Amino acid sequence: MLQTVWAELDLSALRHNLAQVRACAPRARVMAMLKADAYGHGLLTCARALAEEADGIAVARLDEAERLRNELPHMPLLLTASALDDEALRWCAAHAVAITLHDHSVLERILRMADTPPLWLKFNSGMNRLGFSPSQFKDVARRLCDKGVHGVMMSHFACADEPLNPLTQAQIAAFRQAHAEHLPDWPASMANSAGVIAHPDSHADWVRPGIMLYGSSPIAGADLDLRPVMTLKARILGFQDVAAGQSVGYGGDWVASRPSRIATVGIGYGDGYPRRIAPSAQAWVNGQRVPLAGRVSMDMLALDVTAAGDVAVGEVVTLWGRNLPVDEVAAHAGTISYELLCRVKGRVQRVIRD
Repeated sequence: MLQTVWAELDLSALRHNLAQVRACAPRARVMAMLKADAYGHGLLTCARALAEEADGIAVARLDEAERLRNELPHMPLLLTASALDDEALRWCAAHAVAITLHDHSVLERILRMADTPPLWLKFNSGMNRLGFSPSQFKDVARRLCDKGVHGVMMSHFACADEPLNPLTQAQIAAFRQAHAEHLPDWPASMANSAGVIAHPDSHADWVRPGIMLYGSSPIAGADLDLRPVMTLKARILGFQDVAAGQSVGYGGDWVASRPSRIATVGIGYGDGYPRRIAPSAQAWVNGQRVPLAGRVSMDMLALDVTAAGDVAVGEVVTLWGRNLPVDEVAAHAGTISYELLCRVKGRVQRVIRD
């Protein structure tokens, strides 16, 4: 049956991008970030694809960790941002799922446990989101070491995607100092995708790539041979021939400057395509770029295909992916590729290409 809208997932691209991570950080182990349903690509689909490639997989929520542990009983797993009560801590301990320890209330419960889950201890090096501050860290590290706990020391960058921002080097220096003074025998982890690409002095023992696994670079202009994993596609539903001066779509914002052929495409904000997107945004059809025409609707959008040659009902349109980088579409929408990928809805069928 003909599909109206779908997302093609190229799993060979996912594995290729992980290989690019290893090329950038050859001495580090790779904790693949598959949070938020693998950035909208499908948690289990991506986990299976990377099961032989990654050294570990990280997710944000406990239910994600539960699904992964059922699927991959021996894969090292890390839980990064989940509320943890005693039951959750016991489950993590029993199933060897590492937790991110960043809070005194969880610390106290950990210290009372006979069998603790694996720990990644978070140091607040300057992002001020989660983690123990430099003034707290010495005591926390001492108490864990007194209990005989051994884990990984971690932190997270605030501005690593801005290569000249001085905060990044300040964070690296603060992290290195705390690591050397308090937990020198623990493995260390700082680098996200931007750290992998732009800050080799942050690679340490573990890197935690996210967005670059899916083919998007957090560093503008970086030439990394990353390949898009998701290509979002939809079909043309019909055409309208409009005269100069006629408008298209809700609000009548777009007005034809010449006689124009308008294609209506079966994708809209109900599928996750951004409603608020600049008039300069484009799509790919018949081997070329064409501009959007008017506002994005819930289930449809319009393209000006006047100069696109011979296109027909049912023709495939690429909204982002191969031929049209998601980073470019995100810039037209005033957002980031992370958000666009994560917001692709469940009604958009995922089609695996491998």
